[in-house]
Amino acid sequence: MRIGITANLNLGAPNRYCQPLANCLPKTFIDVITKHQQLPVILPVVQADMTEQLVEMVDAVIIPGGQDISPSFFHQKQHPFGQQNNSQHDQFEFAVAKNALRQHKPVLGICRGYQLLNVAFGGSLYQDLPEEFPGHPTNHEQRGTKVAREVHQIEVDHHSELYASLGERTNVNSRHHQGLRKIAPNLHVVARANDGVPEAIEDRNGLLLGVQWHPEDLWQFDAGEDQLFADFFARARR
Repeated sequence: MRIGITANLNLGAPNRYCQPLANCLPKTFIDVITKHQQLPVILPVVQADMTEQLVEMVDAVIIPGGQDISPSFFHQKQHPFGQQNNSQHDQFEFAVAKNALRQHKPVLGICRGYQLLNVAFGGSLYQDLPEEFPGHPTNHEQRGTKVAREVHQIEVDHHSELYASLGERTNVNSRHHQGLRKIAPNLHVVARANDGVPEAIEDRNGLLLGVQWHPEDLWQFDAGEDQLFADFFARARR
């Protein structure tokens, strides 16, 4: 099978091999797809009206993490703690997600990709969890040299697709400062952190799955996270 992965744009400083707005993605996605004997296909950032043909080329789509989504897409002004965003990239991935659903192809959204699925189908975000989420949320923005380490627990809904992969509880890594606020009408929350922050969403047709953490950094040593990818590929095969 062909597994499409949407590229990000280099919004940072250029280097010898990665120029401004170069299309790029983490190698760990290539590694986990090929480990499961599937063919990775990088989907470059193009205008939205070209995404239908891109999606036709693949059997399933992964939308990885990245920068913030522009709050204009969920009818909010930029929060003072909001971070860099790129509307071209947002519009591209919105179109990919919608075309995949129209073509009945599974989508796995990860971190930014998870948030993007919610916004694409009518939901909204907390632009900064420490400032906006009720109560005192866990520090979800765990950064530094040990970004792959598991830092907090999530509890998974027994009736979800995700439960078959991860079981009732598991520990995950975490490096995000935004989170789901209003949940899109066709999606439902299937996992939460101990502080109540939504950590995973699914649709009712088994096509859309979004997770807030980074399983691409955990599958090498966590059998449950590896199973998450295996089950996603199995849904694409079906």
